Amino acid sequence: MQPIAQGSAAASRIETNERQLFNDLKTLNKSVAAYNKQVSEISGPDQFKSLERLRLDSPPELTFITAIGKRKLEIIGLNVSMVPQSPGIGLADASQQHDEHDEQRNIPYDSHTEPEPTDNTIGPAGAISANSGNTLTRPSTDDSYTESSTDYSDTESSTDTSDTESSTNITSGTKSSTDIISGTKSIDPIKARIIQCQANYLELKLATGVGCYIRDVSISPTSKNLIINGRDDENEFSLSIWRQGADGNWLPKGQVKSSDAIFRYQLNQSENTLLSISYDGNISMSTLNSDGRWQEAVVLEHTTTDEKCPRVKADFSPLQDKIMSYDPQTGKINVLREDSNGRWIPLTQAKEISHCQQTVPHQVPFEATNHYLLTYQGTTATIWGCSDETHCLEEQKVIECNRQIAGAQLSHDEQHAVIFTEGGQAIFLGCNVDGNWSQIGEICHPEWSMNEDYQPCAKPICEAAFNASGHLALTRDTDNTFIISGYDANGDANDNPWVVKAKIHRCAEAKFSASGHKLLANSGIGSFKLWDYNSTDHRLVNGQTIYHSGSHNAIFSPSENLLLSYGNETNFACIWGHDEEGDLIEKTRIYHQGGIDYAAFNAQEDCVLTRSRDRTVKIQALDSQGKWQEQLVVQHRNSIMDARFSRSGRLAYTISLDDTACILGRNDNGQWVELAVTDSDADFIRDASFNELENHFLTYGNKMNKKDKHQPGLVQLWDDITGLVQLDRKCWTEKEQINGLVQLWGIGDDGKWSKKEQITLDHPVKSAKFSPDGDHLLIYCNDGLFYFADFLKGGTALLWKIPASPGQ
Repeated sequence: MQPIAQGSAAASRIETNERQLFNDLKTLNKSVAAYNKQVSEISGPDQFKSLERLRLDSPPELTFITAIGKRKLEIIGLNVSMVPQSPGIGLADASQQHDEHDEQRNIPYDSHTEPEPTDNTIGPAGAISANSGNTLTRPSTDDSYTESSTDYSDTESSTDTSDTESSTNITSGTKSSTDIISGTKSIDPIKARIIQCQANYLELKLATGVGCYIRDVSISPTSKNLIINGRDDENEFSLSIWRQGADGNWLPKGQVKSSDAIFRYQLNQSENTLLSISYDGNISMSTLNSDGRWQEAVVLEHTTTDEKCPRVKADFSPLQDKIMSYDPQTGKINVLREDSNGRWIPLTQAKEISHCQQTVPHQVPFEATNHYLLTYQGTTATIWGCSDETHCLEEQKVIECNRQIAGAQLSHDEQHAVIFTEGGQAIFLGCNVDGNWSQIGEICHPEWSMNEDYQPCAKPICEAAFNASGHLALTRDTDNTFIISGYDANGDANDNPWVVKAKIHRCAEAKFSASGHKLLANSGIGSFKLWDYNSTDHRLVNGQTIYHSGSHNAIFSPSENLLLSYGNETNFACIWGHDEEGDLIEKTRIYHQGGIDYAAFNAQEDCVLTRSRDRTVKIQALDSQGKWQEQLVVQHRNSIMDARFSRSGRLAYTISLDDTACILGRNDNGQWVELAVTDSDADFIRDASFNELENHFLTYGNKMNKKDKHQPGLVQLWDDITGLVQLDRKCWTEKEQINGLVQLWGIGDDGKWSKKEQITLDHPVKSAKFSPDGDHLLIYCNDGLFYFADFLKGGTALLWKIPASPGQ
């Protein structure tokens, strides 16, 4: 017998496999047709969930090609891959993996300490940077991994280590030739070509996203934690926490999930506890475990019965050792403390705490405190003490009033309190060195006044405030009568040591300076009265009145030795100071041709910046002789959106609706000049800022591009939550695309400002900002509209490393 040729045997096996595959595909096609019919009968969001489950349950060699027909999702094709898959490669084309290896380098991480992300995360990217004039690229991938791997079955709040950010995407079987590089697995072609950079200046450290939209992105004060607040799908919201490792790469550290939008979140100072509050009233506390991941520790559930009612409040105490929450609809207060093991445990109480909802206008809202808690209900107010020994909330003082209590407030040092009733009575309490509370006095506002029809009208107290030391207080009634009260110089010998110091009628505003040593009253008609507070004998002294017609604002300088008055009905700002005799006099005027809507001192208070409706910004500075001189006038072609000094006071900037921003600073002679003028291509600049070192400056905005005539159009508006809102999906107009533009300016080796980078995104930029340490640039945007499900189809967050550059 002649041996069978090896090639003939292989060909025979291939024919057999082909017949078997053909028979299998006929059955599979029937199943696909049945699936398309069934899926057409369910809602849009459920269709995508079903497809996602189908993809996850299918063998990795099988790819579903999908499309939307008649607003219904259906499978239009199948793709079978014959390339063996290697672990960690996903479904990327093996032939392209080798070819692009030298150009694209992914930074691995230890899978034992960090799970492999299952989302569309682009990072950690390590040494990846923007290529001049090109979009960022990643290896081309098979269609099968362009869809999200979101697990829709998990809708409960969780911070499991397997959770990373996710995105719901629709693919159409076409691949983009240029994409964003991925450190783990690819993202869908819809997000391809989103970033274009002009220069090779920034290093992309992280790019990630969520399924629907991003509400907010922030970096912690230490610049080590990045938090993304977004909506993953129509039923789930989340906070995704990322942390920078020792090597500079950013890694996912967990999620806090919620069934409703998270409207507030906060890290404590140690950045090991994350507090978050959602619109459904739930408060979640997550802690950092020994492995560096976030785990949910405590959830306080509140029932939100009326969307119009005030939201649940929660905050860390100033000393950071307690968390207090308050539900204004039920009056319920929870206090938790951190034990020696880092766990947050609710404090017990022998008596139920009931606190009335704040209904008085201008009252300070509920705040977390360190040692004492002031509550009121009806005619009773109670001061509670937080005992560190018994871990309980104990009654320290109960105050019974003869009228309904309208408001109550603790001083910042928690040594004084005021309770005011609907009858115009204010009761003051003080705490002695032994921690005992007692009433130290009371004052009364007029309970009634005559209205314009000469009818008696009740005028209750509506506002109270203490100075920094708690030794003075301001109370205001609805008739705009302010009473300044405080300790009497002979208070120890009196039964009522708390007395009235001054009374101001028809006053628009009165406020203490930051130090509490000065008090400024604004009449609202161009006159201001200033007092000094003598803390030795508790007296108000040197009361002086200044007049500036048309001015409605007056601010203190940082040292509180100068005043600056301005307003929209005056064409000049005025700087006030004391002469040699201590009298308050006018130092100089800064003239404009229109009203002045903003004015400020710099940190050194040797310069004043004014912004006017005449489209000019001026800087006035002290010369070597101590005289105020005009040094710079910046004239814009359109209205000025913003103008202010930098934090150090050495620089300033302006932003105008003429699509320009100016960087201002001093030259070698100490004179203020324009250092640079940006040339943004945006339709308008939304905001601008300096980084911490003030050697970089950024602007960001958006540009509307009209294209694709005779195509279904979208009318879009900005929204504070999502960034965009669809108004009309049925109109047939020009299609409008909103592109985001971010410009980064920096100081070169020659000490001059120049444009370092311009980043163009295919989606509108919601925000661009520096990290607190100024080393990173954070950008996030919402990608557009999810046509089928009526919400945004994804949000993207980008984090860039800024290279070191010369300082000033």
